[in-house]
Amino acid sequence: MQFPKLKVLIEAGVVRDVAAIYQPDPVGWTVQVTHSNRTGERREALERQRGGARVFATLDAVARGLAGLGLIEFRVNVTGLTGTVDEPP
Repeated sequence: MQFPKLKVLIEAGVVRDVAAIYQPDPVGWTVQVTHSNRTGERREALERQRGGARVFATLDAVARGLAGLGLIEFRVNVTGLTGTVDEPP
């Protein structure tokens, strides 16, 4: 699904869940949207205009894109994300 379709679904009030999911290759974040339809619920990924999953470089980019459509919250799934955490002094 592309942004225009997501905007229509948001305006219709049928979006049930939005999740940013860590993507290791290429590194970034994909967005999965669950929405109601006539036969139940459907889950779709945000796509680029030319097809294929849209991969955001940062969570900030995800947040800005979704906020621009009127979504004020989303879940974050960090499965597969590795790294070190700095401990406070």
